[in-house]
Amino acid sequence: MALRVVEVIAPSDLASSIRKVFQEHKPIDVWSVAENEEGGRRVVIRALLDPDYQQSTLDALQDALTGSEGWHILLHPLDAAIPKPEPDDEAVEQRERNRMTSTREVLYNQIEKGAECNSDYLLFVALSTVVAGAALVTNNVAVLIGAMVIAPFLGPNLAFAFGTALGDRELMRKAIGALGIGFTLAVVLSILGGAILPLDLEAKELVDRTKIGLDGVAVALASGACAALALTSGASASLVGVMVAVALLPPAVAMGIMVGAGAWLSALGAAELFLVNVASVNLAALMVFRFRGIEPRMWLKKFEARQSRRLGFIVLGALMILLCVGILIQTYRDGFAGFFG
Repeated sequence: MALRVVEVIAPSDLASSIRKVFQEHKPIDVWSVAENEEGGRRVVIRALLDPDYQQSTLDALQDALTGSEGWHILLHPLDAAIPKPEPDDEAVEQRERNRMTSTREVLYNQIEKGAECNSDYLLFVALSTVVAGAALVTNNVAVLIGAMVIAPFLGPNLAFAFGTALGDRELMRKAIGALGIGFTLAVVLSILGGAILPLDLEAKELVDRTKIGLDGVAVALASGACAALALTSGASASLVGVMVAVALLPPAVAMGIMVGAGAWLSALGAAELFLVNVASVNLAALMVFRFRGIEPRMWLKKFEARQSRRLGFIVLGALMILLCVGILIQTYRDGFAGFFG
């Protein structure tokens, strides 16, 4: 996370409280200007903050200003600062303890956009479904990767895990809605393709998405963890999006194609693979968010978040165990059938 300028606009009687908060959190610099307005006087105070103190400063400012009216906190990213400030020893130690490189508020703003079920999201799902379907039935791996770059299911899954970490039920509801609608759209389009078009149901890439194994679970877990790590560290999530798309989009498309073609058993396998991957991605992302210390600011919200995380770990963990047991049973059953067949 880069340096940021935190700007507070508030009534002038809050100026001393704002300056006190800034001074307690080791700003690189603080400056202020006063503004006259009709019916009162407002003050604008800005501080240049080191990355390691941004979250604690924002939390302290909100605590100090809660209960008052007419204030706003703005975060301004910086491309560069000259001369470059050097972090103190305490900041270096804090950075070693907590690898979070973005604030909770910035992450929330980024993730919330991924849970929006708007026309752009639906168009991305439709286009990636068409491209992925064509790639699956023609064994064209290059085209399949191109479809995955769009990664329409990355946003809703990260949003659900993030909402679970914060105990934010509204964000979780939006994420489930977006994922459910996107999944339904992908399956419906694939069903139409499987029912109307003469497709090769024996294509390797397609058949691979109707089978499930522990290696697929490992890929999905790694995908979810990488996505959450990229988000909290400020790294680019484009390649991570491809990984998550590998785990989520192709099984959904394969399921629809098999349903449209009447291959119900293969469709069931693809549906199970999709479910395993969704659970794996969310469980891994939730673990990373927990490790990064993602939690609400207020005590009551922290209590609710702990309950939400606990329930999330229990439900997702139990689902993963059941599905993995099912995978092992199916694997051994197929092995014995092949041995005696």
